[in-house]
Amino acid sequence: MFDSTAAYRTTQVVSSRPIDQVVLLYHGAIRFATIHLGALDRGDLESAHNASIRSQAIVAGLREVLDLSAGPVAGQLDALYDFILRRLTEGNTAKDGAPTIEAIELLRGLLEAWQALAAAPTTAPALAARPVSSPAFGAVGSMSPAAGQRLAIPAAALGSVA
Repeated sequence: MFDSTAAYRTTQVVSSRPIDQVVLLYHGAIRFATIHLGALDRGDLESAHNASIRSQAIVAGLREVLDLSAGPVAGQLDALYDFILRRLTEGNTAKDGAPTIEAIELLRGLLEAWQALAAAPTTAPALAARPVSSPAFGAVGSMSPAAGQRLAIPAAALGSVA
């Protein structure tokens, strides 16, 4: 069966600038963390777990492609990703929404910063300029807008959730 939403998202990602792809990944991480909270509220622990794992995979993938030699901002972003991953994991294992809410708030703040960078007329700094093969994303190209490469993100990471 053809999933038009997944096809649209795949096209959206493939045709986006790398910085826009990062923004899409933040949206995905927030979306799945929010789904985790809703599933916890309904008592649907399997759906909560699956959504949390998807959010964690996105954040882990973002962390994996950081080029820590790019400077102190990359190191600070790495520490934030580590903290967010620990909060998402804690929320999932404890079946408690509070750590996930904290992670969502941090992700939203980071999303705002990336959206501002994406909207700026100049190119964003290359925090992750090295090509990486990530288990979360598959083959990942440079996230540097000047490189002209694209992230290869599997449709499963972007798939629709009813």
